[in-house]
Amino acid sequence: MFKGLGNLGNIASMMGSFQKLPEKMQQLNDQMKVATVTGTASETDVTVLMNGLGHVQSVQIRGEYSSEVIEISVLEATNEAGAAAKQLYADGISQMVADMDINIPGLDGILANLTGGG
Repeated sequence: MFKGLGNLGNIASMMGSFQKLPEKMQQLNDQMKVATVTGTASETDVTVLMNGLGHVQSVQIRGEYSSEVIEISVLEATNEAGAAAKQLYADGISQMVADMDINIPGLDGILANLTGGG
């Protein structure tokens, strides 16, 4: 009589997972606030430390450089750290979705666009 309703259990489970999503996202954001990534400039000793949300925590400049070299190096290091922060966050979302056993069609493409890979 109810053979056609076999997927209702899956739908109910998925709805339960979606209800937990705001809490899980908050947990992920809390983790990203304390996670750190770094970026370094290729030609100088300039390092930018950023949290997983992309907020710059510190900039270290070691050595004597012209202001032009410092400006370019800070930009390069910040962009590198920003890319690493985006990747860390995307990896966190992928792991969260996998742990919750949620199938979101197109998620890989969305995350690739977020990280500049798409």
